[in-house]
Amino acid sequence: MILHVACLPFPTHQGTQAAIASMLEASTRVGRPVHLLAYAHAAYELDALYQIHRIPNFPEVRSVRSGPSWGKVALDARCIVEIRRLSGRLQPSAIIAHHIEAALAALAARVAPVYYVAHTSLERELPVYMSRVPARTVRSIARRLEKQVCERAAGVAAVAPALAKLLGEGVRYLPVPWSPSAASDRATRSEARLALGIAPDAQVCLYAGNLDPYQGWENLVEAISILRRNHRNARLLVATASDPAPARRQAERLGVANAVGFSGLGSERARMLAHAASDLAWVPRRTEGGLPVKMLDAFARDLPVVAMRRATAGLPLRGACRIVSDDDPGALAHAAGSLFEDERAANALRDRAGRYLSVHHSAPWFSTALRHLLGDGAANIPARHRVPPPRAASALQVD
Repeated sequence: MILHVACLPFPTHQGTQAAIASMLEASTRVGRPVHLLAYAHAAYELDALYQIHRIPNFPEVRSVRSGPSWGKVALDARCIVEIRRLSGRLQPSAIIAHHIEAALAALAARVAPVYYVAHTSLERELPVYMSRVPARTVRSIARRLEKQVCERAAGVAAVAPALAKLLGEGVRYLPVPWSPSAASDRATRSEARLALGIAPDAQVCLYAGNLDPYQGWENLVEAISILRRNHRNARLLVATASDPAPARRQAERLGVANAVGFSGLGSERARMLAHAASDLAWVPRRTEGGLPVKMLDAFARDLPVVAMRRATAGLPLRGACRIVSDDDPGALAHAAGSLFEDERAANALRDRAGRYLSVHHSAPWFSTALRHLLGDGAANIPARHRVPPPRAASALQVD
């Protein structure tokens, strides 16, 4: 039995939590028993195939937002006690710790080998949340913590190739399994637009995610102002669980308040409506590190994607999305405009994205990568019989 530990609210509709849920479900379906230890609170109820254990909610923390807080630090300390208590009963053969907070707690508990799965780079992302502290100081502390965890863990993996490279030699790439959305669960474009109050002739660019600074969402408001010079019906739909006020203010400053709409992201139905109502998805990113789960979700929901190069996280996309320069609103606008004008190109992106997802984020590919991470006797298998590790994937050929 493997115990997964995630020092965060679970489940929520945020990218990291969605990735963890997908990993756990894939592991359970291939017959590997897993349990999860997470915070006490959640955004919604989940009928999971695996058992979820929760840290006592004291001090009480109800926020599902990303980023550090003193309340979360206290809960993370309690996590050490809970890992020891739970391990005494479950006797896990290994602990898979998601994010550095869980890794630090699991290593401190000293009850089983700890495998660290990194979902972001603490060194790159933490300074964004601690703007009042000198960035050099924050980066130095974060770098030391990441180094300590990587050295002490039995194995280290990252959910994106670029993140594995950032963390250093010996870090494996662990692909997140992600399945296409069931066609029966989708709304038609007309139904979704009617529900969200979007005009039938609008050309809609979707951003589905939080409005934290590391995302670089500000580029999208600038991009829609540029795009509307040649495409008067272009609109930006911001689907988010964050406070939309910052995006509203920027849209007003740029004179495009009437071209930026907002919808929720707090349920599967809300997510489905936002994607069904849109013509393409924009995926920005200000900091290197994490996996763009919003990109995988757009692929799964049959939306063509325009992404900043930084946002692609080193994934072997091979033409599955349109990649543009980092922090360049003009490039985002130009790529969106070209897809509005060329339906065949948009359809080709959809097709390649579906093939990419089915190969590189399949449950079997994830299970193979996880088996390599945990050892599982792979070192003793003759080389000619070994399954190649995911970083060598080349099964998807795109013309």
